[in-house]
Order: sequence, then C-alpha cells, then structure tokens
Amino acid sequence: MDLQKSCRRLAAWVLTLALAAALALPGGAVYAMPIQTANAQESVYLINAVTGEVLLDQNSGQQRCVASLTKMMTALLLLESGKNLDETITVPADLTEEFQKIRSQNGSTILLAAGEQLRRIDLLYALLVCSANDAASVIAWDVAGSIPAFVQQMNARAAQLGCTSTRFSCPHGLYDDGNVSTAQDMGKIAIACAQYEIYRQIADTLQYEIPATNLHAARSIRSTNKMLDPENSCYRAYIHGMKTGFTTKAGRCYVTAAQQGNTIYGLVILGSDRKNIYAEAAAILDWAFAGCPQQQAAA
Repeated sequence: MDLQKSCRRLAAWVLTLALAAALALPGGAVYAMPIQTANAQESVYLINAVTGEVLLDQNSGQQRCVASLTKMMTALLLLESGKNLDETITVPADLTEEFQKIRSQNGSTILLAAGEQLRRIDLLYALLVCSANDAASVIAWDVAGSIPAFVQQMNARAAQLGCTSTRFSCPHGLYDDGNVSTAQDMGKIAIACAQYEIYRQIADTLQYEIPATNLHAARSIRSTNKMLDPENSCYRAYIHGMKTGFTTKAGRCYVTAAQQGNTIYGLVILGSDRKNIYAEAAAILDWAFAGCPQQQAAA
C-alpha cells in the first residue's frame, strides 16, 4: 500500500530528527539568510536533521505568539496518553461556552456540538488537517478532564522537552494572551510529535472525510498546508507536513520537515504573512536542497 511505503520512508527522518534534537545547539547559524523575509522580525530556524547543523537562524530564540502551532502539543499529549484512537467519545456540554468563544473569534472549527459522538482519530485529523479549534478543546477535555488541567499538562511536557521559553494558555492557540514560544522550542515539540507514525500520516494528509456522526453528516476537510497541495505554486514533493498556524498577532507560522534521499531538513518560520509564508519556506528549502550551503562553504 502507498501509505505503508510512505510510513517506511518517513521512519528514517524520524530517527534523524531525534538525533538532531540531541545535537542541535542554540547559537548563530552557519550561513547567511538566502532570502529577505517579509519582515526582519520573523523567526526562521533551519537545521540539517542528519547532522544537527543549524543552517539558518533569524530570531529563533525570540519569544512570540505561535497560534495553531500550539496544536502540536495538544496532539502529542493525546498520543502519549495511550487512549484508543478508534474509540468513540461524546462531546461534553461543558464545552458549549468554549465553542461559542471560538466561533466569536472566527476560529476554524468543524462545528462540533454537545452530545456529538465521534472517534478520537477523527478529532486528531480535524486538529492537524484543517486546524479545528473545537477539536483541540474536545481533545483537551478528553485527556485531562478540563481545559485548565490540560494546559497544565502542556506546560509540564514542554518543560520536560527542554522548551525554556514556551508558555501555553490554551490547547489550540487561538487565544494569544500568554500563549508563547520560540522557533527553537517549536522545533523540539515537532521532533517529539514526529516520533509517532500516526502523527506523520495525518500531517501529510491533504484531504480527509470525517464520517457522519449522530449529529452531523460526513465532513470533508482539507489541509491548511499549501505546500502539500499539487495545485499550489508552492507545492513541493519533498514536504512532510507538521503544522501551520495563524492569528493576527502571531502572523503566519509554519513548522515542516523536508526530505530528498538521505538529506532531511527541519524548518520553523514564525511571524510571516499570508502572501509570503509558503514562498519563503519553498525558497529556503529549495536553496538548501540545491546544495547552496556546500557551494558557499567551498567558495
């Protein structure tokens, strides 16, 4: 099956990303930025996941809002909980006010409602493919019993991963107040997520259908990651999706891995804009895969 082949192919970069976590050290990048970002305040962090070498570093230690990149931690805690992903759960009435708040802020949702029954795996797809904020809230309640308790778990896990500049205030990132991290810290969380085959599978999914539930017809969702879409000018076959994010305060945020043969890169961009985020990622990764760093080093 294509999925099985894809998962086997991804196994190598998961191992090397773990290696990168141990080897990559904060500090100046080896190479000058090959592009001019949309604004000089953007955070850009590019590492060679095989060697752990930091290739590009622009404001990677700057603490800032990270929007829906927050959902990587939400997914991680669900996966680490050991809960059966195929099990059906019921959306609690306790989240009705939270859903109303999400919709009042025009947050992405799949229109979940109290009493709706659906599988955890479908919530995970909604979380990572179309970045549904209501799915994040249900996952938080399911894992910890309440959103505040889940946020405590998020911050404890971030500390365990060595994220010294990360503070979460919600499970989805829609609320910017107090929900901050850095490009370096986001990379650490992404590495932890990438060790789960199901995370990699979902993050690479362009389109998915959530089966009909007791309260809703089947829902077709599509990835927010434009680099996975063959019809988009920024599509790249080498991309392995991790997570996208956006709020007005955070700007456009993106975490991705990219692989060609045995060469693997991890890239984090924070604070870009809608027009430039994917073009910047494509230009940076094209530059890296073209061997420009090696050519510069040899010059």
